[in-house]
Amino acid sequence: MLAPMLLALVAFAVYWRSAAILDGRSTTAMFGADSPHYEYLRRSLVNDRAARFHPLTIVLGLGWMKLLVPLTAWMTPAVLLNGLFATIGAIGVWASTITCASLLPRRVALLGGMLYAASLGIWYFSAIEESKIVTATLSVLYIAAYVRLRDRWTIAGAVGLSIILAMACLNEIVSAGLVAIPVVDALARRGYDARREPWIVAHAMVVPAVWFFLEVFVNGRLIPESAVAEGQSHFNMLLYYLAKNDYGLASIYSFVLNWIFFNIAAPTPTAPLWAQFGGYFVPEFMNYFRSLPTIGVVASLAVIVVASVLPGYRARNLGMAGTLLLALTAYALVRAAFFFFFNPAEPMLFSPAVTLVHWLVLLVPFAASRFPAKGTVLAVLAICL
Repeated sequence: MLAPMLLALVAFAVYWRSAAILDGRSTTAMFGADSPHYEYLRRSLVNDRAARFHPLTIVLGLGWMKLLVPLTAWMTPAVLLNGLFATIGAIGVWASTITCASLLPRRVALLGGMLYAASLGIWYFSAIEESKIVTATLSVLYIAAYVRLRDRWTIAGAVGLSIILAMACLNEIVSAGLVAIPVVDALARRGYDARREPWIVAHAMVVPAVWFFLEVFVNGRLIPESAVAEGQSHFNMLLYYLAKNDYGLASIYSFVLNWIFFNIAAPTPTAPLWAQFGGYFVPEFMNYFRSLPTIGVVASLAVIVVASVLPGYRARNLGMAGTLLLALTAYALVRAAFFFFFNPAEPMLFSPAVTLVHWLVLLVPFAASRFPAKGTVLAVLAICL
């Protein structure tokens, strides 16, 4: 338990320091980030749009600033608020490492946590004021709690999982997709029987309950309706984006590239930006081959994939981990499909919530393979990231 905590502390320090650098360079609104909406929290104020769709982040921010008021004699409100998001990101690093320790051999579990911590989407959104790192961390906590519940089911564990789901949906209603994990896992393992596992039905009911609370209480009473479509109900927000989206081949390519690759690592150390999309990388995979670190990332990932599928090295059977990976993949696909149709132009903004899933899909088969230098490959990958 000590190693995950130490890694989380290191991640917190790195994220908090990165926040100061990004603030100084005025680069806190890249990849579609809505950090200006959350900067109101520095003055203990609330932006209506942020509160309408991400109330948990607002409550956490207000509570954090209220609690740490005495520290404003030594630190600016901006530094204090950045500390909250760095802390949330570090909690995700801890939970991801715990999850890796449950599914991977001890010698590579810590490297799995390091890979998650160093992933670009996690690092960047932990270093700015944004709700997306809250969503990502709650997703990781949900996966960690489910892995534990899966091995030893208890009523307390099921209630805890439902509480995490409720918090995730309060921060972003699309977190409802997390329910796919227990549902698909149950189907894959033994076929779902509502009479045998009624807890899954009760667990899923958390989603409509939270949605009703958000639409009727938060949007209906606490926050006045806006004339702007993005400041109305969840349904109006969905229709607004569906009407203006582009679903052409270029859009699909850019979405996949950002969702799967750029969320893990920038395409080059200098990160050339695509001006048309306000701070996104130029959507070209070949940019990874223009520097040694990014070549190292691609080469390491290629070795992991090949070793996991090549007949001479791949694991014969992943056992119970195989059905879990299927369930996690289902969650990742549900989230990807929704956000492609909802907002294909801003994939980096929504991809951190599946970063751990992407890593587990790679690492679990690789760790079970007969490849002789697994630790070395993962260490090289972590260094390059």
